[in-house]
Amino acid sequence: MSSAMSEEPAPHWPRFMSDKELRAYFGLSERALKRYRGLKEFPQKDVIAGKTDSAAVARFFDWVAGIAGQPPRPNSRYLPSSEKAKE
Repeated sequence: MSSAMSEEPAPHWPRFMSDKELRAYFGLSERALKRYRGLKEFPQKDVIAGKTDSAAVARFFDWVAGIAGQPPRPNSRYLPSSEKAKE
């Protein structure tokens, strides 16, 4: 019997995640996620869906780790209209 047969299948993670899913996927505490949300570079939560783009969060962590050279571009689709006027 091969080891691949005994392994549990990897859970499916959606692209757009709730805060609970983000914390589980990235291994964050509630406090850590709250602090990251306070940073302007951290991807914003979609107001209508109440979810965040997990790919944008991954790019943010790449930037924090020094893998990406510059902070992730804010996705204008998820930027509040008051923030769009400032750009």
